[in-house]
Amino acid sequence: MANVGDKYLYFMEETDGTFDAANDGYCVPLSVFRGFVSASTTTLELQFDSMLGTGADIAAVDKAVLTITADKHKEVIQALVQRFNAHPHDDGFIVVSDDSNSVFADTRITGVALTVTAAA
Repeated sequence: MANVGDKYLYFMEETDGTFDAANDGYCVPLSVFRGFVSASTTTLELQFDSMLGTGADIAAVDKAVLTITADKHKEVIQALVQRFNAHPHDDGFIVVSDDSNSVFADTRITGVALTVTAAA
């Protein structure tokens, strides 16, 4: 559940700028972030409490899988944590990966794939 004054993380996986399919865009409060998981040499997974799951279904997670420079997981994690903890005078909106506009929170991020999971 989002908290008052929470920061929000924004992801857009489409490169054509249109929201024409389910889950092309995803904006989630930082307060539901669970952590990072390395998925391969070039991917870093961010896991969140599921938007479609229920409080009792702790296994359901939403995922934003970032495509990153090979073997730069630690550097990307450090950069993202610094952005997440930035001074509270920012507007609370953090673009992590906007493929459509080529805007990324770190130069080692090149794209994202989103998975929004319903409760089992």
